[in-house]
Amino acid sequence: MPKVKSKLKSSLLRLQQEKQLRDKHAAAIANAEAKLKSVNKPKVKRIKNVEERQKQFPPVPYKQGERILLVGEGNFSFARSLCEHMFKECSHTITATTNDTEAVAYEKYTDARAHVSVIREYGGVVIFEVDATQLDKCKPLKKRTFDKIVFNFPHVGLGIKHQSRNILANQTLIQQFLQSSLAFLSSSSSEIHITLKTGVPYDDWQVKRIAKALGYVTKETIRFYPEMYPSYEHRRTIGFKDNVSVGGNKELEDKRCNTIMFWREKEGHIRNEGDHKNNNSDSE
Repeated sequence: MPKVKSKLKSSLLRLQQEKQLRDKHAAAIANAEAKLKSVNKPKVKRIKNVEERQKQFPPVPYKQGERILLVGEGNFSFARSLCEHMFKECSHTITATTNDTEAVAYEKYTDARAHVSVIREYGGVVIFEVDATQLDKCKPLKKRTFDKIVFNFPHVGLGIKHQSRNILANQTLIQQFLQSSLAFLSSSSSEIHITLKTGVPYDDWQVKRIAKALGYVTKETIRFYPEMYPSYEHRRTIGFKDNVSVGGNKELEDKRCNTIMFWREKEGHIRNEGDHKNNNSDSE
């Protein structure tokens, strides 16, 4: 028996030593592969300075003194950003609207009340229950015109699962919004801004084609960076839901978003779509 135990102990020791050797060999290979990856991985320059980062962004397409109508505002954080950080003493020229009632807006977006309060403190106008597809039915907007009408991330928000029907519903929304906005443009140089994510299904909406059919011309397309608008936080049309929605602008991270700018030309005046583009524009 002592000999058997001795042989068994010796075998176990040998197996243990072999395992340790294999583990050591595997660790050495993994370490070598990790070093190789770090050598070949391109170095990305991280820009910590906010001002330096902002130099990479296109110019904000809004100027103090312009009369701006924002539709489909959701939690009103975009309007707040314009009032608080860009327009300030001229914020009375900003009118922010939503299709929701005031009660529904505050229920859907818990931060909306605070944003609305700041907008009004700066002199901006907030109007609830404004259908972007029927602006003429909003009494506070009667006889008013604007230099720019803005619809950021429009979506019907009906939860339509069938993709073709979903696309058609959003195309109808865009078409009716563009038609509804015509009477509220102050001049032929006034602009309509529509901001969208790119890729499927948004590219299938064919927004430029819809606009062209209504007599609009694409003036310019620029990248939309949430960082351009301090205080702005993207929200879905359905509102903010715990365990479903995410805070900040996480839904826009790693997604290319564009702001497309349209205008209407005077009769007989034709301008090429490629005109007036700058180096920050995205050519189509």
